[in-house]
Amino acid sequence: MDQIAKGLIALGLQKGDRVGIYSPNKAEWTLLQFAASRADLILVNVNPAFQQSELKYCLQKVGIKTLVIAERFKSSDYVKIVKDVVPEIDFASNPLDLGHVADFPNLKNIVIIGD
Repeated sequence: MDQIAKGLIALGLQKGDRVGIYSPNKAEWTLLQFAASRADLILVNVNPAFQQSELKYCLQKVGIKTLVIAERFKSSDYVKIVKDVVPEIDFASNPLDLGHVADFPNLKNIVIIGD
C-alpha cells in the first residue's frame, strides 16, 4: 500500500489533490482508497454508470488531478468513454502527463487498471 501511495506522489500529486476512481468494485479500488488516505489525497468515487456527459460534468466540477479507470465492465468501455471526453489522451507525448487539457485544467494523469 505504501508503494501505491509513493506511486501517487511520483505522479506529481500533493496533499489535498483529488484522485478519481472510475471503476466498479475491484481489489485495486480498495488499495487506491487506502493509498490515497496515506498520501493525504482526496479520493473521488466516480459513479461507474456515468457516460460521457456525466463524466465530463464530474471532471469539470470536482477538479480531479489523476483519474484511475478500469478498462471495462459489462457493456461499459471506460477507456472509450474517457477518450471521447478527453481526446487529448491520444496526443499526449508522455502517457503519465497529459499536459494542458483545455476543458479540464486540473486533470494531469489517467491510469488504467486491468488484467
